[in-house]
Amino acid sequence: MAKNLNDLLALSSKAADEAQALLDLAEAEGGRDFTAEEEALFDECIADSRTYKERYDAEVAADQQRAQRQAQLEETRQTLEQTQVTRTLPRGGSTRVSQVVDRFFLDPKRGFAHIGEFALSVYEAGHPGRAMADERLVKIAAAATGMNQAQGSQGGFMVPPQFSMTLWDGMNEMPENLMSLCDQYTVTGESLTFPANAETSRVTGSRYGGVRGYWIAEATQITSSIPTVRRMKLEPQELAVLVYVTDKLLNNAPAMEQYLRRAATDEIMFLVNDSIINGNGVGQPLGILNAAATISIAKETGQDANTIILENINKMYARCHARARKGAVWFINQDTEPQLELLSAVVGTGGIPVFIQGQNIANAPQARLKGLPIMPIEYCKTLGTVGDIILANLGFYALGVRGGIDEAMSMHLRFDFAETAFRFMFAVDGQSWLASAITPFNGTNTLSPFMSLATRA
Repeated sequence: MAKNLNDLLALSSKAADEAQALLDLAEAEGGRDFTAEEEALFDECIADSRTYKERYDAEVAADQQRAQRQAQLEETRQTLEQTQVTRTLPRGGSTRVSQVVDRFFLDPKRGFAHIGEFALSVYEAGHPGRAMADERLVKIAAAATGMNQAQGSQGGFMVPPQFSMTLWDGMNEMPENLMSLCDQYTVTGESLTFPANAETSRVTGSRYGGVRGYWIAEATQITSSIPTVRRMKLEPQELAVLVYVTDKLLNNAPAMEQYLRRAATDEIMFLVNDSIINGNGVGQPLGILNAAATISIAKETGQDANTIILENINKMYARCHARARKGAVWFINQDTEPQLELLSAVVGTGGIPVFIQGQNIANAPQARLKGLPIMPIEYCKTLGTVGDIILANLGFYALGVRGGIDEAMSMHLRFDFAETAFRFMFAVDGQSWLASAITPFNGTNTLSPFMSLATRA
């Protein structure tokens, strides 16, 4: 094929030389015009030169296409053992090839049957005199970044991603997952800022922070109004769990899987839930009990200590904004249940008891107070204390989460104690959408999606 291409180039060049010779001859003879015969011969040379050049270009293009097809075939064959992994760029939504990895990295468990087997392999790799490091750990360490690059001894082996997802799913499956009740957002950077309604009153002239409408007569000028907004910022705060696991526990791989999942998931979920209710906003979410929008209902005159009576419930319900009642839940400490049971005999409008308990085991979790569901949680305070019973719609609570659980482990941190360290980190922030309770259009009692009952001591 190369010889044919060279021949085509030579023929094209020869035809061009012949055309040039005709021009040189006419120029040498005083710059005369071509004769009819010379004109026809010149045109023929030019046409031949172009034809040979076009054939050359076509052959080159055909060769390139054949080479490209061959390369595609070779690449397809190689992907049987290797694959190109693409990642989504953080901005723009486009993708690009980031690295080439073997099929080992397509397995989210990195070849391990469960997290217990993985933990046992890490333990074995970190003790002198034991077998060589598991080949699966070596591959994981080689793909790690920073201090973990190439050697697990430089900071520990990264937990395979499948186990990370298992722990995250476990959080969502917890029976007391208050996160799922919140208005949740994903934070990809350091923080997330929202423009929020600055409304604090429903009185005319205050709705939407200053929007006002007017009834007008024909040809009357309309008075303008300006809504106001405020800024609300969610800045996820880091929460960390560090678990030391003994050799004895690691030697029992199935028990290890259960232990790590339960310990890490339960502790992270507990602290996140507790912050949604009780957080002080300093290095953690601002919980609803400390939110400026939360309304505290005073105890009744002469009310006994450590009691909850009908008047308390009625006033809490009455201060719950009508738009927040759908989706509102009574969060209680289990210490309050005997007091609520006393309300089962109290009949409200239409002859329905204020408190309704499930009639059997299947219905027991469906207990209701003033028609709204009751959820016993550990994060409510004991009976008689602020926070022992809360009426809240967490849909009015904004929660910002950055990623899932970040996991790592090291067998060197507590090497002399024959323990392996497992670290779990999670970032979250939250606060009430409302900056304050709302003054109603008619009346003076403020309204809110969050109500608590003052101390009864």
